[in-house]
Amino acid sequence: MKISDSLAAAINQQIAQELNASYLYLGMSAWFETTVYSGFAKWMLMQSDEERAHAMRFFNYLNDRVGAVTLDTLPAPKVVYDSPLEAFKVALAAEIKNTESIHKLYELAETGKDYETKHFLSWFLQEQVEEEKSAQDWVDRLTMAGEHVNALLQLDKDAGSRTGD
Repeated sequence: MKISDSLAAAINQQIAQELNASYLYLGMSAWFETTVYSGFAKWMLMQSDEERAHAMRFFNYLNDRVGAVTLDTLPAPKVVYDSPLEAFKVALAAEIKNTESIHKLYELAETGKDYETKHFLSWFLQEQVEEEKSAQDWVDRLTMAGEHVNALLQLDKDAGSRTGD
C-alpha cells in the first residue's frame, strides 16, 4: 500500500532529523576525542551509529511503502563544548526534540488512518523513552559529579564500558 504524500514528506523530515542527530553525536565524539574523556567519545560514537540506524529504519520503511526518499543537506554540528555536562544537556535536548517529532508523525498517521505506520512508529515511541532516560541519567550523574576530577573520570570509564544496545 502506497503511503500518503503528506506522511512520506513527514517521514523524510524524520530521516533528516535522525541523520542530524547522528551528526550531532559524531561532533560530540570528535570533541571528546580532543579531551581526556575517551569513554564519552566512545559512547557518543555509538550513539551516532544508533541514530544513523534509526534513520535507515525510516529510509527502508518509506521505500517499502513506495514513498520517495529525499535527502537534505545537514547543518554542521557543534564540535566544541565547555564540559561533558554541556554536551549531554545538548544530547538530552536533541532526544526530547526527536520524541516530539515522532509524536507528530504518530498523530499524522492516526489522522490519516495509516495503521501500518502507526504500528511501525510504536517501536520508536518505546525507543525514545529509553533514549531520553539515558541522556537524563548522564545529565544527572554529571551534575552530581560537578568539577570533581575523580568522579568525572569514573563516569568517563562507565561511559566507555557501553556495549552494543
